[in-house]
Formats: sequence, structure tokens, C-alpha cells
Amino acid sequence: MTTVKKVELDGGNIVLYQGDSLDVLKTLEKNSIEIAVTSPPYNLCKRYTNYDNTKTSKSMVDKYDKWYADEMPEWEYQGFQQSVVHEMIRVCRSSIFYNHKVRYAWHNRNIFRSESKIHHPLDWLSKFPIWCEIIWDRRGIGNPSRRYHIQEERVYQIQKPVKWDNPDGLTNIWQIPPSRNKGHVCTFPEKLVENCMLPTTEAGDFLLDPFMGAGTTGVVAAKHGRKFIGIERVPEYFDLAVDNIAEALEKLGDKNETMETKVL
Repeated sequence: MTTVKKVELDGGNIVLYQGDSLDVLKTLEKNSIEIAVTSPPYNLCKRYTNYDNTKTSKSMVDKYDKWYADEMPEWEYQGFQQSVVHEMIRVCRSSIFYNHKVRYAWHNRNIFRSESKIHHPLDWLSKFPIWCEIIWDRRGIGNPSRRYHIQEERVYQIQKPVKWDNPDGLTNIWQIPPSRNKGHVCTFPEKLVENCMLPTTEAGDFLLDPFMGAGTTGVVAAKHGRKFIGIERVPEYFDLAVDNIAEALEKLGDKNETMETKVL
């Protein structure tokens, strides 16, 4: 039994759960959500060595010291991701927008490696119906290395959209700088969520994010008159998401909030 904290905002149009993604997803009804927009932890296995040798190593140690727990055995991580995607397909009647990236496993911190020394999202997504592969061009450069600077991530649109309206003529290459959110090490840009949401939903539709983080998907949903269900396991990030979404609603003129604790 898992204790789950539940927060409702905007008269129940926004429902936020602090708990395990799979536990909460299994309680949601089939086809009760229009789309999902999410970015799971990347399982970066964040050890960094030789930090006395270079400025880069020292900066990376400082960065990873502030990171969330993100070091599952790779086989377990991929199985968990497949289970979450399977549940999202069950509860969503339309597309799932799943942000991830290619991870290179050449460094000493990479505890789990394959023969190719690369972990590609398609390693675990290839069993699912992918409608579109979107390139997120982050408009910057990566950390110095003897590799071409890596500035892109992927957004996989899983399942064909039920609704579709693309008046801006969006292509599958999105040039969007990354965002910075106080209190969280990596957040969605709002524009990325809008690109997923606006062509595939209408006002009043429910969005889902089972890895809510700082709550950006919920903030964007609120700003555009959509409903939202968010799930976040880490208590401090859950509290941050509640604050961010409540602040967005307050600016829109709604302060209605209730809180309760349930056992699922």
C-alpha cells in the first residue's frame, strides 16, 4: 500500500498526486485523458570521477550533487518505462508525447553499458505505435568533449492523434531553448508543451504528466483552459509543482484549492 497525497486545484480541474507513477496510473480510468506530455528521469547514473583533474569535472560534480536519484539498473529502468508507457496508452485516448534522449555510455560513471555503448529510447519504445519522431533542437552547445556538441533531444509522439489542427505549420524539428526553473535541475520549456498540446487538444480536455517535476505541463494546461492530472514521486518537486500551478491559476484569477491524503 502506498500513501498518496492528492491536491485539487481549480475546483478539481487540476488534480496532482504525490506518489509512484505506476501506482497512480493504475487507478485512472481507461480513455479518461486526451493526451500525455511527459519527460521521465533519464537514468543518467550520475557518478562523475577525476574531479580533481579538470574544471569540467568539478562543475559536473557540483551539478550532480544537486540531482535527483537517477541510477536504476538499466534493464530495470527500461522495463519501468515500458510499464508507464503501457499505462499511458490505456488511459489516453489520443497521443502520448514522450521526451527522452540518446545516452552515451562511455564514461566511468556509466555503470550499465551495452556493446554499442549507447542507450537509445527506441530500445524500449520500439514495441509501441510511434506516430512521429520530433527533434527538439535545444539551441545551445553541450559540455566540452571530443564529440560533436550534442544539442538535441527527442519527443516521441506515441499513438495517432484523435484531434489535429496545426495552423502554424509546425514541422518535426522544434528549435526551443531549454528553460530554467528555480528548485528543479531540468524543466520543460512551456513552448515545447504548447507545441504538443495546442494541435491535439481543445479547451476542457485533460492532459496527463506522470513525471510532473516542476509542473510545467500543468502550468501550460491551466493557461490554455485545459484540465490536468499530474504525478510526482519526489516530495520537494511535488510541492514545487503545486506552488507553480497555483501561482499560474492565481494570475488567472482562481485560488480554489483542496488537499487530502489517500492510500491507494
